[in-house]
Amino acid sequence: MTKIMLGSRHSGHATATPAIKARIEEEIEDPEYIIVTDHQDEYDYSFADKIYRVPSFRPTGAKLYRPLRTLKNFYRSWRILREEKPEKVVAYGANTSFPIGLIAGLKGIDVIAVEAENRTKQPSLTPKMLSKLSNTRVWVSQDELLDKYDTERVENKQIIQFRDFSEHESGEKDNELLIIPSSNDPELQEKYWKDISHSEFLDLMGRTETVVTRGGMTSYEAANLAEKVIVRPSSHAGGHQKNFAEWLEENYENVEVVQDKSFEQLVRDYEEKINE
Repeated sequence: MTKIMLGSRHSGHATATPAIKARIEEEIEDPEYIIVTDHQDEYDYSFADKIYRVPSFRPTGAKLYRPLRTLKNFYRSWRILREEKPEKVVAYGANTSFPIGLIAGLKGIDVIAVEAENRTKQPSLTPKMLSKLSNTRVWVSQDELLDKYDTERVENKQIIQFRDFSEHESGEKDNELLIIPSSNDPELQEKYWKDISHSEFLDLMGRTETVVTRGGMTSYEAANLAEKVIVRPSSHAGGHQKNFAEWLEENYENVEVVQDKSFEQLVRDYEEKINE
């Protein structure tokens, strides 16, 4: 049995887990999984032998880093690695995966840094920094990213294309409209966020006629499940949501990208259509 530590994070980052797990199991037989993630992550890790929670030191979509939480994260990550002694660490997602990947690399443990699935042109910070370690491999989902890292050990594993939504598809669209705001839209999130499991959320998208969303991984899930998807990408983090939205529009006939209206205006427009 090979002990694999997955350094994840909540939200769209966590939803990459099944595809990453499937790719790992192409290389390794009978893996034992240890999860290290943040306290907000509610993803289903029932396949794992252990789950550890570490402090998240950067709020989603924000630029503020929390020094005390950062120190706690690094210390906690170091203790987890010392206790578990994994043979391989797979880091994906934002800040909580970086300390576990960095410390593992410095300790000589093999590291796989998985690029965020909605990165189509420019790399994100965690795999870019971890790629500087000599024992790090990088997995991406787009050929355009292959020459963007400080290592030759980079491979297009098509993580995003490896996702399977077949069990959530539905020919019956009994839900007319689904608004999916991001954490950058706190008022809309309070109004529209649904406190259900990720699997139930995919089922709902599969039964929905029109989804209005941002340009994160939810937009990809919706593109594969809903009848129509309206994407208004957020402008944060160097425009990667805009790049991803354009990629979706090129590859999915049911996706429309809107740039000339705010997300709030889009929501109002579709609310009015529903109420007509």
